[in-house]
Amino acid sequence: MVAQSRIYSSPLQQAIDRYPLTVTPETPLVDVLKQMSMLQSSCAIPINTLKNGKIDESPLSNQEKATSVLVVENKSIEEDKKGGNAQSSFLLGIFTVSNLVKLIATGKIGSLSNLSEKVKIAEVMSSNFVTLKESDDQDLFTALFLFRQHQISHLPVLDSMDKIVGVVTPERIRQVLQPSNILSSKKVNEVKNDSVSVTTPETSSLLKISQLMSDRQVNSVIVTQKKKHKTQKTEIEKPVGIITTDDIAQAYFINMNLATTPVKKVMKMPLNFLKQTDSLWDAHKKMLQEQVQILIVCGKQGEFLGTVNQASLLQVLDPTVMFGLVRKLRKDVNQLQAEKFELLRTRNAELEKEVQARTAEIQAQLERDRLLAKIALRIHQSLYIDEIINAVVTEVQQFFKTDRVVLFQIESSKVAKIVAESVEKNCNSWMGETFSSECLMSNFKVNQNKIQAVSDITQTNVSTEKITELKEKQVKAYLIVPISQDGQLWGLMCTQECSGIREWQQSEIDLLKQLATQLAIAIQQAQLYQQVQTLNTDLEKQVQDRTAELQQKVRELQQLNILKDDFLSTVSHELRTPLSNMKMAIHMLKVFPVSERGQEYLNILDTECKREINLITDLLDLQRLEGGTELIPIDTIDLASWLPTIIDPFKSRAQERQQTLKVKCPKKLPQIVSNNNSLSRILAELLNNACKYTQNGGEIKFLVECNQKKSNKKSLKEAPSSIKFMISNPSEIPESELPKIFNKFYRVPNADPWKQGGTGLGLALVKKLVEQLNGNLLVSSINGWTTFTVELPT
Repeated sequence: MVAQSRIYSSPLQQAIDRYPLTVTPETPLVDVLKQMSMLQSSCAIPINTLKNGKIDESPLSNQEKATSVLVVENKSIEEDKKGGNAQSSFLLGIFTVSNLVKLIATGKIGSLSNLSEKVKIAEVMSSNFVTLKESDDQDLFTALFLFRQHQISHLPVLDSMDKIVGVVTPERIRQVLQPSNILSSKKVNEVKNDSVSVTTPETSSLLKISQLMSDRQVNSVIVTQKKKHKTQKTEIEKPVGIITTDDIAQAYFINMNLATTPVKKVMKMPLNFLKQTDSLWDAHKKMLQEQVQILIVCGKQGEFLGTVNQASLLQVLDPTVMFGLVRKLRKDVNQLQAEKFELLRTRNAELEKEVQARTAEIQAQLERDRLLAKIALRIHQSLYIDEIINAVVTEVQQFFKTDRVVLFQIESSKVAKIVAESVEKNCNSWMGETFSSECLMSNFKVNQNKIQAVSDITQTNVSTEKITELKEKQVKAYLIVPISQDGQLWGLMCTQECSGIREWQQSEIDLLKQLATQLAIAIQQAQLYQQVQTLNTDLEKQVQDRTAELQQKVRELQQLNILKDDFLSTVSHELRTPLSNMKMAIHMLKVFPVSERGQEYLNILDTECKREINLITDLLDLQRLEGGTELIPIDTIDLASWLPTIIDPFKSRAQERQQTLKVKCPKKLPQIVSNNNSLSRILAELLNNACKYTQNGGEIKFLVECNQKKSNKKSLKEAPSSIKFMISNPSEIPESELPKIFNKFYRVPNADPWKQGGTGLGLALVKKLVEQLNGNLLVSSINGWTTFTVELPT
């Protein structure tokens, strides 16, 4: 039966190795060492690569770790419930790898193969050992305290009856307890062992290393090399390896000659180092990753600075250390809080002053904005000048708490009229008075584009007579803002103090400047409104007369349109019947042989008959297109296979007249969505005209272009947004005739020297068909060539 594994609740119980290696006191030392060698720890001797590239495998193997042996005595104890006797083990001593290294260093034992069986484990074991009682009162911190106090690395655990429970080591504690927060707060340079670290050159023998460990009472030795500093001339020690008591024990177990074997043969090669700024949590993770119990600390140049071992990590977990850390952190927090409080108090006082000053400034600005918004609203609510200017002077006089606000309008270079005024009761009114513009500008020293602010008229450089005149008008201080429209001075807004002097603030000047701009716009709008009202009255009468005329014209046009539709329908019906009979008769005449003269007449009749039929067909198509009531079917046209059916007949026609038809198309023509019949008729009509109006031996060009969509992202298959068909022939149309060529029945004078004939409906029909397909039709005629361009959406 397989017993169920026991679940241990506390970290201390989880850290106990409950299956330690035990022997009796009479067990020969050689047997004990053989058992330890079979269970020795992971490989302490790395695989070395020699200079010739061959691999030198270490003779030590990777096995389960066994670094201590408990020496026990089995005694019979009486069981309470069953009433019988049971065997139990009681601890007598402990033998560790450190004891073995000490025996080797002192020469008390020889090689393992020559060791006598007379030497019993009781003779070399440590009888002075420290134990830990397993109970609810004990925890990991108790074990850590005992490790540090007695400088030991193995702590036997006994139960309440002194029976052996197991063994606790720092390594097992570290594996169980992983306080990342505490270890992360500590740096390597705070706990590294620099004073107790022992170093040796790589040429030292293993026996010498054993003696060094025994004398210095350490479990590891750092192997170093002296190398020159890169920038300085001094030598520095660089670590090249590390050897521990476990390594000495393994070498002993495999019967290596410790006196002649150099340390570099079995030392561990340090692949990774710690920096002083690394945290202990980083060191802990690296120990677990590399399965080691000690790490080397190096400087920037790789020089040896010390070591960090399990004891260094566990030292941080000491309650006294943690209490000191907490106390230091608490002190730092209190200091920071005090500094923060003082900073906040100082900053708060500064902010209060800034807030008060800013509040006063914002309050004043809000009042100015409120006035500006109020006046602007009243200005925009009215389109009458009198209402606007009276509202402005009233609001300004109340806001500034001034004695008088007067608005002058400059009617001419000699006359200035007061158009609005707001005045306190204790001041005289100027309303109704007329001033000379020159005198006004001179007395107040007004510049057309400049604001004039005078806090005391007696302090200005004007003449005494003008100062006296201003005093008689009860003016002691004034602020004048010009009002301009399109660079011309319209008037002046004058704010006056009658009771005493006044220092005008910059904010007041800025506000009046803004109001002057608003007022100028409002006056201009009011003037425009009055002009519009006058024009509106005249336009209403003109519109009424014109509307009556247009209504009469519309009635006439509607009647003419009805007559035209009736005429076209009647003519087309009446002409089709006799023309059909004519065509049949002509066909019959062709069947029977006639004279040469009769054949000529038959050809004439056939030609005229076709011409009449084409004329009627074109007229009907134009009527249908102009009506715009018929929906055209939409087809998918594969241009690659469709275009040759249109172009090939015209190539044969061109060859008959020794003409050349050059076609240029993209290699890959797209499919488009359009009307097959309409597009065929458009291109056929344009090619027919090009052949008709090109002399014998001339050249005709047919070009197709695809216009791609404009897009920031390039796609593998981007469809064209439109397609262009361009047909050119060597004949030039006068520029004055170009706008007329699309009119019905219009033919360009003297443009048909070959007397090809035509109805004058072809281009009109083409234009309507292109518009029906939502396309554009363009024509250009320059340098002896005429080009028609049809652009259609795809």
